[in-house]
Amino acid sequence: MVTYIIARQLGGKPVITVSGEELGRVDDVIIDEQTGKFISVIVEPVSSEIPRVSYPKDKDGNLIIPYDSVNAISKVVVVKD
Repeated sequence: MVTYIIARQLGGKPVITVSGEELGRVDDVIIDEQTGKFISVIVEPVSSEIPRVSYPKDKDGNLIIPYDSVNAISKVVVVKD
């Protein structure tokens, strides 16, 4: 239950790289329902010209960022370049 509350609080948070480039905003979080562990963060890009990052995109153009690439979460979500 706690995992879902945390996931809900992430929605809409800005996502930036460790070098400070804005990628977009958290659109969704993928969670393993059996273990409750976070798998990935789905990020809606801020624009069509996002910085060069190696994260894959889904069919809607959203970035799929593995949760182990998340460095920090506060007012923003910081991910590896």
